[in-house]
Amino acid sequence: MLGPQIAGKRIGNETFYAVPESARIRPLRDQIVLEPLEWRPSAVIRVAYAGKPLRGIVKAVGPGRYPFKYDGPKGKRTKQWLSKHFLPTTVKVGDIVELGGLELGGYLFPTIWWGGVEHVICTERDVVGIVDG
Repeated sequence: MLGPQIAGKRIGNETFYAVPESARIRPLRDQIVLEPLEWRPSAVIRVAYAGKPLRGIVKAVGPGRYPFKYDGPKGKRTKQWLSKHFLPTTVKVGDIVELGGLELGGYLFPTIWWGGVEHVICTERDVVGIVDG
C-alpha cells in the first residue's frame, strides 16, 4: 500500500509525505518518529475511536533540545530565550511508547509514509510513558 502520490497534499489536518524505505530519517530537536501499533481499547466493549493510535515503536529520535527560559513570574513574561543547558532525549530507538490524548479526542500528529508504512511524528513532550515489553 502506497501513500498519496502528491507530496504535501492536505488531507484533513494532516500532511502526508512519501519517503523511500532506503532513506535515512534524522529528526531535529526532540522529535520522535513512531510506527503505530494496533491499539484495542477493550476486548469486551466496542469503542468507536477515529483518532491516531496511542502506542507505537520508536524508529528514529532527535538528539535533544535547548529549553526556553523566561524572565519574571508567569503572569508577566516579556522576554524568552533559549537556555544554554542542553536537554537530551530520554527515549531510545526500539522503545514502545504510549501517547496521551484519548481523553481529548486524540491528537492530530503529522504523518509520513516511510517504506510503505505509515509513521507518526511527535515530540518527546507528547510521550506519556514507556511501555514495558
